[in-house]
Amino acid sequence: LPLTALILDPVRASVICPNPATILKVARWMIESGDKSGLPVVRIKNKFSVNDSAEYDGYRDLMISVLYTGNMGLRVIGEVQFHDRRMFALKVKMHKLYKVKRALSADQIQ
Repeated sequence: LPLTALILDPVRASVICPNPATILKVARWMIESGDKSGLPVVRIKNKFSVNDSAEYDGYRDLMISVLYTGNMGLRVIGEVQFHDRRMFALKVKMHKLYKVKRALSADQIQ
């Protein structure tokens, strides 16, 4: 398989919330209005509920994947990431380490 076959979310957006309670409110609204908005939810990944913090290096967020279907039948999965403001600031600082961890070889690190 080409690596592009592994891409599930070519369109991505971040919503930065002041606290986890607000993340839940906004995410609940998005989930409940998905079918009416034309963006049904196809997957939810809740890193707040993960028991093993090492799996995500301690980082927590909520990701909701939605399905967009165009007029000619084109279907694209997009991802909306919900972040706590303080955790997002940390994520920005730690992004270089994330790139190193995900790289398949040293040539992929920029």
